[in-house]
Amino acid sequence: MALLPFQTGEDAFAGLVQFLPPIAAIVLLVGLMMWLLAWMSRYFEYLKTLESRWLDHATLDFVRRVLEGVWIAFMAIVVLAIAQTQSAPLHDALVAFVLRVPALFFAIFVVFLAAILVRVIHRFAAFLRGELKSKPKQIAPPRALAFTEIVLKYLIYIASLAIAALGAIRILPPGDQTYFDLSGLPTLPSSFALEIVVAVLLVIVADRFVDSIFEDLKRRTAKFSARVIDEFKSITRYAVWIIGAVVLLFVLMVHVLPADRLVVFAVGFIAFLLVILVLAFDPVRNALAGVTLMRADPFDVGNRVKIGNDLVCDVVSMSLTLTQVRTLRGEVVNIPNTQLLREPILNFSRSKPYAMSVELALGFEVPHHRVREILVRAARDTEGVVPDPSPQAFGKELAGAGIVYQLLAYTDRPERMKEVKSDLIFRIQDALRAEGLVPRDARTD
Repeated sequence: MALLPFQTGEDAFAGLVQFLPPIAAIVLLVGLMMWLLAWMSRYFEYLKTLESRWLDHATLDFVRRVLEGVWIAFMAIVVLAIAQTQSAPLHDALVAFVLRVPALFFAIFVVFLAAILVRVIHRFAAFLRGELKSKPKQIAPPRALAFTEIVLKYLIYIASLAIAALGAIRILPPGDQTYFDLSGLPTLPSSFALEIVVAVLLVIVADRFVDSIFEDLKRRTAKFSARVIDEFKSITRYAVWIIGAVVLLFVLMVHVLPADRLVVFAVGFIAFLLVILVLAFDPVRNALAGVTLMRADPFDVGNRVKIGNDLVCDVVSMSLTLTQVRTLRGEVVNIPNTQLLREPILNFSRSKPYAMSVELALGFEVPHHRVREILVRAARDTEGVVPDPSPQAFGKELAGAGIVYQLLAYTDRPERMKEVKSDLIFRIQDALRAEGLVPRDARTD
């Protein structure tokens, strides 16, 4: 009685001779598989040495691992196909499995292509941002690229999962399809694919058209700065893609929903957009404030400014909704653009040379011309103080039995204003000590 699939009733030697050809074929196939895997590994290592704007090392490793897995799975099926010639139970199991392999491979292939496409888009976005050795002719706005990359990533993954699932079910044997109730799914007309392709092409053409218009406007207009035009271009391109996505959605719904349900869907979609607008009221208001600031152009990135009465900082970046600054202590602060519109802004970088003020009080016994000479000399000897306009000292007001003097010294280094003023105060202190003078507020009993 045969207990195993490969068990025979003949003698052991005859059984061994019967299995020699399948065993030899399996050994040859395993050897071929190992050779091909080794060759593939060397080839992908060679590809890593080439600079590409489309594929990075991580993507090449991902492709290699997937191809190796598919090749190993394929070779395993071939080995099983050879082995099944000697076993009826194995033959039946393999036939049932092979009938379902196309559906499995189709789903894997679609998801694999989607993952590769997402990685290629990420790599190309890095090229457009200027992060690779090869640089584009013009660096693209990083925020716009990040938004576009995220939107495309999720659209690709959602579409690939839907295509993989529905396509794999359609490829399964008819007996297996009965487990999946597809009778309720609408049948799309043959022109649907053409409509989608035309709509996508129109969106791409509109996107390129918008980009061309704003680039031409950047060269021709003097009313708006290049930064303002780039921000408007990004907003317009977002709008083009969003409108295109809505159009594609409604093209699909026209074929899927009956007329009465299509009206209900449209009303619900408009209500959803209104809710989004209400929730996004503050960001929209900040965006409008950002446009106003860009048009007024009170500062540039890298400028040292004073916001309000006491916040002295350097501008790090500016977007439509927020402006990021770094204080003199190194703290990074994000300020809503609506708040900036309500505050006075002093731009030190554009106020060259900028006047620094130092005040001190001395008694009446010290001649005022001597005090003015000491202060002006100390200012002229301070590194960072410009000779023109020259430093000036004034008598500001009377304070009891003394005079409050004010020194105005000018610097053209607003980024080092704190250090220059500190050096100036130290030089005044050294000059007064050398003359034997002590300010009244510092005199002790």
